[in-house]
Amino acid sequence: MFADDTSVIISEPCLMNFERKFNIVFQIMKEWFNSKFLSLNLDKTYYMQFITKNKFLNKINIEHDNKKILQTNFVKFLGITVDNILSWKQHIDTITPILNKPCYIIRRSKLYLPNDALKMVHYAFFSLSNVLWFDFFGNFN
Repeated sequence: MFADDTSVIISEPCLMNFERKFNIVFQIMKEWFNSKFLSLNLDKTYYMQFITKNKFLNKINIEHDNKKILQTNFVKFLGITVDNILSWKQHIDTITPILNKPCYIIRRSKLYLPNDALKMVHYAFFSLSNVLWFDFFGNFN
């Protein structure tokens, strides 16, 4: 059995204390996983250090069971791409190519389809449960 997308937040400004806290928390997590007959895949385990735009990343060497845990600058969390400076750039760069095709289809379809049919196409692509729908003519329906 596997447990996907487990996240832990450790807040510590001092790097030495961070590594110590990390090792303690990681050991507790590993014991909990083992007690529930779950496996922790260290090949898919990463850590992310949140920083401000003006601050540089500190290199932290984190290992567990003689396996190095790699650092990442962004992670997908509940469908949103979160980066280490908490900006929207990475998320926008991720979803833009995905949204281009449906937007193109809807834009081309508005030449041929009535508004009701366009709404169905819109809901088919985006599955919105909102009652209000902003059409491409700038009106709320």
